Amino acid sequence: MSRLKALFARCAGGLIGGASEFPQFLILGLDGAGKTTLLYRLKIGPSWEDIKEDLAAMRKPDEKGEVQDPGYHYEEFSRLFGLGIWEVPGTEAMRHVWNVFYQSMKIHGVIFVVDGADRDEARIDLAKKHLHVLMNEDELRQACFSVIINQTKSQAYDTKEDQLHYKLGLHKLHPSCAWRTKKFVINILDLKGESDKEWMQVMEFAKETLMDAKGFGMKL
Repeated sequence: MSRLKALFARCAGGLIGGASEFPQFLILGLDGAGKTTLLYRLKIGPSWEDIKEDLAAMRKPDEKGEVQDPGYHYEEFSRLFGLGIWEVPGTEAMRHVWNVFYQSMKIHGVIFVVDGADRDEARIDLAKKHLHVLMNEDELRQACFSVIINQTKSQAYDTKEDQLHYKLGLHKLHPSCAWRTKKFVINILDLKGESDKEWMQVMEFAKETLMDAKGFGMKL
């Protein structure tokens, strides 16, 4: 735990226990939802053309059983307001340590990514379970939640039926969660950086929520 805190402090500007606040966000969700692609589409845009293939190769163990990609990543952004974003793997093993992140440092927002093309009811139910647990964690009771439904050109999400809205239980959130939660349908692979108009809607919601007196009441 102490080693993780030291890592967080270096990457997040020594915020743990510090006086200044630089908003910190987590990108969470089940494995394969598009979390890492989201982080790096925001950071470098579409210039990394083979991102999905490259990430798959980097996560494949070599002959020594080692991988190039540790799984979790951190980047900082400045459009609209400054913030740091941690992206954490959603494998079964890593889901057990999600709480280490928000218990070791102050988290202001969670970006929860769901694969819009997923038809596996068990996975959708699992995503719902984790999302609602996160919303009600003591450390995240003021955090804003942006639920990203990741769609693709070949498998566009049906916004009219909007089944995931209901399957994820977003239609019956407790008022303490509803005011700080919003769903967005985005083709993550098509994002062209943090200034992309689709992403700006997410950041505008986050800024408004972080500044709300019901939550952190931040001045951004």
